[in-house]
Amino acid sequence: MSYSASWYIKDEIIYTHYWGVTTPEDLRKCLLETKALMDSSPCSIIHVICDVGDVVVPVPFKDSMQIVREVGPHERAGWNLNIREKSTLVKMGAALGSSIFKLRFRAFSTLEQAIAHLKFFDSAISWDKVIKPAA
Repeated sequence: MSYSASWYIKDEIIYTHYWGVTTPEDLRKCLLETKALMDSSPCSIIHVICDVGDVVVPVPFKDSMQIVREVGPHERAGWNLNIREKSTLVKMGAALGSSIFKLRFRAFSTLEQAIAHLKFFDSAISWDKVIKPAA
């Protein structure tokens, strides 16, 4: 397993982290775990911060699009924010895929930039309840 999915702020923001060689099965499992976390939340909108900065080999674009289509978006999904992606090609593919699936998506270099984006677009987030992700 080369991923983790947990609450960054309980019921409001999910933090996913991928590392190493990420397989299609890892992507599928992480997306399903993320949806299960969303299902467990009473909030009307849940955001996701996805840290991909430690990925050595990403899931091929064609496979990732098929998996995202198969899993489908959650009806209460808010912003999907990727951080630390090094590849311009992967960033462009993620932006294309999110537009196809009509997801609110942005890519940022740092977690701080992603947080600033969420603070601007969602003033209801409980920032005093942050659970720092494991290093």
